[in-house]
Amino acid sequence: MKFINQVSLRYYKSIGACEVDLNDLTVLVGPNGSGKSNFVDSLNFVSDSLNSTLDFAIRQRSGLAAVRKRSGGHPTSFAIKLKISLPSGKNALYSFQVGATPDGSHKVQKEYLSVSSDGISVIDYKYENGIRISSTEALSPDKISDDRLAIQLMSSILSIREVFDVLSGMRFYNIYPEDFRLPQPHDSGEFLLRTGKNVASVLRIMENQYPIEYNRIKEYLRQVVEQLEGISHKNLGPSETIEFLQRVAGQRNAWRFFASQMSDGTLRSLGILVALFQRSPVPTGNTLLGIEEPEATIHPAACSVITDAIVEASKKKQIIITTHSPELIDHPSIGIDNIRIVRSDEGDTKIRPADRASKEVVRKNLMSPGDLLRKNQLEPERAKPVQFSFWN
Repeated sequence: MKFINQVSLRYYKSIGACEVDLNDLTVLVGPNGSGKSNFVDSLNFVSDSLNSTLDFAIRQRSGLAAVRKRSGGHPTSFAIKLKISLPSGKNALYSFQVGATPDGSHKVQKEYLSVSSDGISVIDYKYENGIRISSTEALSPDKISDDRLAIQLMSSILSIREVFDVLSGMRFYNIYPEDFRLPQPHDSGEFLLRTGKNVASVLRIMENQYPIEYNRIKEYLRQVVEQLEGISHKNLGPSETIEFLQRVAGQRNAWRFFASQMSDGTLRSLGILVALFQRSPVPTGNTLLGIEEPEATIHPAACSVITDAIVEASKKKQIIITTHSPELIDHPSIGIDNIRIVRSDEGDTKIRPADRASKEVVRKNLMSPGDLLRKNQLEPERAKPVQFSFWN
């Protein structure tokens, strides 16, 4: 299910300018250091800004100088623009530009939101440097603090709240088993944290409230781990962990193992599955998931299972993954049109679909996308100049 139709960036980290169309499932491939993670992080930046503050999102990334692109032109600002399909059927365009101030802090130089239905404008506002330029909403203030995003302030307005919920509901993951191998303090389990640290808490909520999704996780994990009979949440006083039930040769009953006794591949698979099938208390749910290299530390056969789960989850939420795996992009449900090729040209990241020749080779079954990737022949279409237009 697609919510974010297009992402346009200007001067974000290694990206000078890009305009990237997204699918229900979008797969970013490219060499290490090409900028795949920077593109995904631009969406994570939006989510962090709305779930906390713009200042928090910038500080999490080591300051404004680390967020805006370094180049000979010395840009002092960066901009993000998103074209969105809302659950109600309306369309939205949301964009903002953040720049440096003389004292080294930041300010929102421009912010724009437009919501339309059947081509008719429902909401439209523009702010520049904290001053309202125009707005269809009588409740929108004439002036706001220029270090914050107006959409947070006005998210109580229902038609704006839908956009806010879609963008704040985006979640991003780089699962790190060491963060949940040992028992962790109790957590609300509202949503899975970025590294999977609170996976036991989320699993507890799913086991009690969302049995369908909980059982899907168990079914997929049984395909990854031989002899697995089940998983469950386990209280350990002030902490909690995950317990695995696994058949052992020569034993009548399944043995119980804690997460501390399981392999990285098993724990990483579990973390990814929980990320994919978790439910959200927000009405729009987890609208978009970004997952970094789901194949890492996982056996190729298990990677196929995880890819099956990714494809299934993409029918209900939008998913972006980064990968180096030829096997993953050769999955029957991942087509050449799902792939975006990321390259770095003298430090400037370019993100484009496969070129016509690559698509033709794949469609004629001469080679698969994975074959092209192995031979370093999966080529992007020729670069087109990107003109970043803030208002449309």
